[in-house]
Amino acid sequence: MIQAVVIDSREPDWVQRLTFGGVPSTISALPHGDLMVATEDAAVLLIERKTPDDFLGSLRDGRLFPQLAGMLEQTRWAYLVITGDFQRGQNGAVITERGQTGWSWSAVQGAILSIQEMGVFIQHSAGDMDYEACIQRIAGRERHSDLLLTPPRFPRLLTPPEQVIASLPGIGTDRLQQVMTYCGSAAWALIALTDKTTQIPGIGEGIKERIRQTLGLRNQTSFQLVTDDTGREILTIS
Repeated sequence: MIQAVVIDSREPDWVQRLTFGGVPSTISALPHGDLMVATEDAAVLLIERKTPDDFLGSLRDGRLFPQLAGMLEQTRWAYLVITGDFQRGQNGAVITERGQTGWSWSAVQGAILSIQEMGVFIQHSAGDMDYEACIQRIAGRERHSDLLLTPPRFPRLLTPPEQVIASLPGIGTDRLQQVMTYCGSAAWALIALTDKTTQIPGIGEGIKERIRQTLGLRNQTSFQLVTDDTGREILTIS
């Protein structure tokens, strides 16, 4: 059962007025999640609240997975509560209370599976009116350590150099690891990915040509690493 609640100060007034059965509550800015719940079995729960449209919006702009990864760094008991349902239209598009969206049903279901695989629990509530009761249901569950399973995939945020390489056409997160393992650094990756003579496993000439076009490299130009007077390596185009 719930012992105490901290409600994020950025939550709307109707959430801040919830009592969760009359337990002590505090309004404060949380670094992660929208609610922090302390239970009588000494567990700390973090809850991220999303309407279906909020879920799609944060998925589109890339905020969702970093938010959830931050919650997992703080507690193993991280929950995503979606206050509504997704419907599948006849054409395979996702429908929310606002109507048909531009999202495909398979893409949204794939994102939900990825969230579950990283170890975040997903729970749907029957709209805003059921949100308080939904939190109480979650908090009322037993949490024994012998039921705690390791998720099949742990989340890891990309470093700034990795983000640069992953943004190149044909690379993405799928081929990022093999490129970085082969090259060792982002600078050498840029050289190898634009050099026709290199042979990175899984990277064909078509991908290299698209990367060269994206970076604006002409046929006779290429990246090179030069060393200045202090011994520092500098990436240049020549």
